Amino acid sequence: MKDNFLGVGLGLRRQHFNDVLESTEGIDFFELLSENFMSYGGTPRKIITHLRDKKVPMVAHGVGLSLGSTDPLDQEYISSLKELLDFVDAPWFSDHLSFASQNKVHFHDLIPVLRTDEAIQIISDRINKIQDIFERPFAIENVSYYAQASHHTMSEEEFINKLIDKTNCHILFDVNNVFVNASNHKFDAKKYIDSIPLDDVIQIHLAGHFDRGDLLIDTHGDFINDDVWELYKYTLTKAQRPITTLIEWDNDIPDYQTLKREALKAKEIISGL
Repeated sequence: MKDNFLGVGLGLRRQHFNDVLESTEGIDFFELLSENFMSYGGTPRKIITHLRDKKVPMVAHGVGLSLGSTDPLDQEYISSLKELLDFVDAPWFSDHLSFASQNKVHFHDLIPVLRTDEAIQIISDRINKIQDIFERPFAIENVSYYAQASHHTMSEEEFINKLIDKTNCHILFDVNNVFVNASNHKFDAKKYIDSIPLDDVIQIHLAGHFDRGDLLIDTHGDFINDDVWELYKYTLTKAQRPITTLIEWDNDIPDYQTLKREALKAKEIISGL
């Protein structure tokens, strides 16, 4: 995916709409939380129309495809998402390696999937259907989790590798999630990264977390931890290329200039490769 490098971007959040209308200087692309822009008119449509007309790239990241669910794909959701992706001409879109609904019940959370061969088949079939429908690059994101299921039959790294082999989809690699999981579940984050097919990583997420003392919680509500920055450097060094990077901040959102300074840190790391 070397030809798909967009630079360093921010999530497009309502708090910063006026700032974005005024200037996008220093920001290479924006990531849309799909559900916040699907089927919306008004100001959200005005903002993405403005960015589209200025030829600022936009990618879409959602929570509603529920990759681990056995429910049929929600056709109304699919239609709305497809319209959004076509409208902004998104170079790719992504969702989480989890499920958020089952039996038409929506959990409003990202539930980790069981890592089994049966789950591989269910999720790969769903990903292949999604890719056939949308006909544009699709990426799956590794998620944070706080308990280990006894029914897992493989590691997360092996699970991801098998899914990539069966679908040829891409990876949205969340470095903070790796750090949080490694700390909480006592595994080596660098060895984890060594086992991931980094050639298939199309985008990276960087975010902050909360240290409770006995547990790290993936809050997306603080500055990126120094250890996460180091793990980001390690990832890019192992990949031997720059990778499109997003500063993800969803709770206790600071002002636009603060986020731009975080983006500058990522740019400085990329320029030092």
